[in-house]
Amino acid sequence: MARSKEFRKADYFATPNCFGKDCVDKKGKWKAHFGNDNPLSLELGCGRADLSLAFAAMFPERNFLGIDLKPARLWKPAKRMQEEGVKNIAFIYMHLMEIGDFFVENEADELWITFPDPFPKLRHAKHRMINPPFLALYRNILKKGGKVHFKTDNLDLFHYALEIFVREKNITLLEISFDLHNDPINNEVIGMKTEYERKFMAEGIPIKYVCFLFNDK
Repeated sequence: MARSKEFRKADYFATPNCFGKDCVDKKGKWKAHFGNDNPLSLELGCGRADLSLAFAAMFPERNFLGIDLKPARLWKPAKRMQEEGVKNIAFIYMHLMEIGDFFVENEADELWITFPDPFPKLRHAKHRMINPPFLALYRNILKKGGKVHFKTDNLDLFHYALEIFVREKNITLLEISFDLHNDPINNEVIGMKTEYERKFMAEGIPIKYVCFLFNDK
């Protein structure tokens, strides 16, 4: 029998590698949580955390945090990682506008934003995860030289994101691709496929990718 959404949400909060508002005391102490000084990567709006799960296995020398608004969606990957004894990954249930409550300045080494909701209607544009208010939050928690990786299937959102990034004076674009998996810049890291990515590719939709950093850090 499929687990109910209510059960998954409740069990999420009972799982040791899962956090919510009760973990704000870990702000500035995530290295202590993982018990090492390894670099910290955040997957924002991670959904089922496909990317973080793959990266945690690929890079045992790094720590990963999958962050999402829906704890029931995080439950399955969190339970899997706990059962497999994977120690370099954890999960946080929160709204991204609250990210400053969970991390101090310069605490994160890298950010991944993959296939966020494009919010195509103009009246919903403020919710797009690459808007200036969100970028200001990302900038604050990223270390100097920390990279932000952004992937989407949506061409309109990609154009919108590039316009925002160019308009922001403190952003340096490092790599841009309108068809990542047919581009020489592709590699096993930025080309790591999420469930959504495989779905879009099967439909013949090119994957758009941009990597940038904040140059005023």
